[in-house]
Amino acid sequence: MNYFKPIHILFLFVLLAAACSKTNIEPEEFGDIEGIVIDSETEQGIENVNITTTPPSSSILTDSDGVFTISNIPAGSYTIQARKPDFKNNSVSVAVRAEDVTTARIFLEPVEEEEDPPAEENVIEAEVTSWFNTVSGDSSFVEAEYSVSNISERTDAAEFQVIFEIETSGDTFFFDVEGTDLKQGKREIGNFRKFIRSETASNVFVSDTWFLADEEGDGQ
Repeated sequence: MNYFKPIHILFLFVLLAAACSKTNIEPEEFGDIEGIVIDSETEQGIENVNITTTPPSSSILTDSDGVFTISNIPAGSYTIQARKPDFKNNSVSVAVRAEDVTTARIFLEPVEEEEDPPAEENVIEAEVTSWFNTVSGDSSFVEAEYSVSNISERTDAAEFQVIFEIETSGDTFFFDVEGTDLKQGKREIGNFRKFIRSETASNVFVSDTWFLADEEGDGQ
């Protein structure tokens, strides 16, 4: 007696197809970014420019020739931000392709002396209040809580950014948080979850902060 009717055979094919689809998940692909930051007036490279990306990757500084490299980041679209005191901020958008090097050129315009009033050295103060490692399948994550305060007595922060550094026994990872309208003496509390591949974090801390003052204050 034939117990396998056509509908039973069709059901088996559906099960096999579903099983195969789960095993055919493509691995995450990575590429590199190589760039240079140039003075728009002198056309010379600018050193010590703070380079960050959105989505977040590494936070680095340009070398003495204005050159920077961001290695081994997931393929996709990124916006690269360049910031340095005495220059106007600028950004460019790039597409990172798997196993390829994407190039970027960013021009910064010097700020006229009269447009750059004396700035407070320290307006934003941030700290990691707690953090811990978590694992989901073959992936590792860092869960962190933090606080950001405006410690100024005369300047409101129209925009601010806090860059967190995550140390592991292998790679170093970065995560940045951006916000707006942080008034004098005010404090914000937040949290984030950062994918760190299969690593285990040994330390999570604030590596840098940046702010832009409102129209009536100073910023850096």
